[in-house]
This record gives sequence, structure tokens and C-alpha cells, in this order.
Amino acid sequence: MRLTERTDAAFRILMYLAVHAEDRCSIDLIVENCHAHRSQVVAAVQTLRKAGYIETSAGRTGGIWLNMPPEDISVSDVVRLMETDFQLAVCFSASSDCRCALTQVCGLKPGLKAALDAFFGVLGTLTLKDLVANSGGFKNAIEGN
Repeated sequence: MRLTERTDAAFRILMYLAVHAEDRCSIDLIVENCHAHRSQVVAAVQTLRKAGYIETSAGRTGGIWLNMPPEDISVSDVVRLMETDFQLAVCFSASSDCRCALTQVCGLKPGLKAALDAFFGVLGTLTLKDLVANSGGFKNAIEGN
């Protein structure tokens, strides 16, 4: 499984905001410091705002900031929000045109489902706070120190 660029941008945004909790950050600042594509950052900000993870305000005194404590933001929940396709094989979809004759007897599908469940099980133990536990190191890394 591979996370999309938008999901990657969402985590960069959240981590950046978590270590800059005292600031209101601009999209330009996030793009520059997190080395992310502007279009992906804008799209991720919109999705994260609609889900309530962040708040935004326009204007000279506006910006972007976390709307909840980092320990309340589950990594698993963010991945589920940002990603749209967890079908690891064609036969995962109930509406697919899977023409595989082995669908009813294949052991791959249950194995892949167990792997996906394990993936989310591990992510479910992590919060944004865990991702930025070394906030000083994180700040140094993104600010090039």
C-alpha cells in the first residue's frame, strides 16, 4: 500500500502546525518549509478543515492552526479521511467485475484483509503527538538548522 501525495501533505501540515502551535501559519510557509506541492497542500487543508482537525482564517491576521490537541488526532483516522481506496485487489470491491474463478476459494483475499487490518491497527496506536515527540528535532529539520 502506498499513501497518496495528498495524504503525505496532510501529515506534513499537521506536524508543522503541531510544532508551531503558538503561530498561525500560512499555506506559503507550509509549502516552503515542508517541501510540498502547493496544490496538494491547498487540497489537504480543505479536507482537514472540513473534518475539524484544523481551522483557517483569511486576511492579514489569518492563517491555519490546529483545532484540537495533537494527542486527539489519530494517525489512522487521518489516513482513512485522506485516502479513498483501500482495495488491495480487484476482488475487494463488492461491485467489481472480478472474473477470477478462484474468488470463493482463494486464500489471498483474507490474507490481504488481515494485513490491512494490521496496518490500521498499528496506525490506530499513534497520534499526531507521537509523530512530533521530538518537536525540537522536527523544527530543526524543517527549518534547515
